[in-house]
Amino acid sequence: MTPTEEAVLAMWTDLLGAPPRTLTDDFFALGAQSLTVVRFLARVQERYGVELPVDELFTSEFTVTAAARLIDEALLGDLADDQLSELLDELEGMSEEEVRALLDEPSALGESPT
Repeated sequence: MTPTEEAVLAMWTDLLGAPPRTLTDDFFALGAQSLTVVRFLARVQERYGVELPVDELFTSEFTVTAAARLIDEALLGDLADDQLSELLDELEGMSEEEVRALLDEPSALGESPT
């Protein structure tokens, strides 16, 4: 599970009152309603500073995995091509342990420290 998937899972568990059985369970099949989606969007905005495309959320395939992918894409979309290229070059020069340590930092994925 990626750090973003873990964060989405925690948000969904809090919003729905119980965790999804799998990362591919549909948000609405778990009992979510439109207001629940709005609350989820607010939490994503607060935590990551990104807005997710609403049309992608009201589908039968709105899962933890899909939500995490949308967040990651939104975060990467804010980077200019040259910034992304620099980051990829830097990552290629890092060991797996260095990458894992970087991902474990709250600020690595736009998360605020708690």
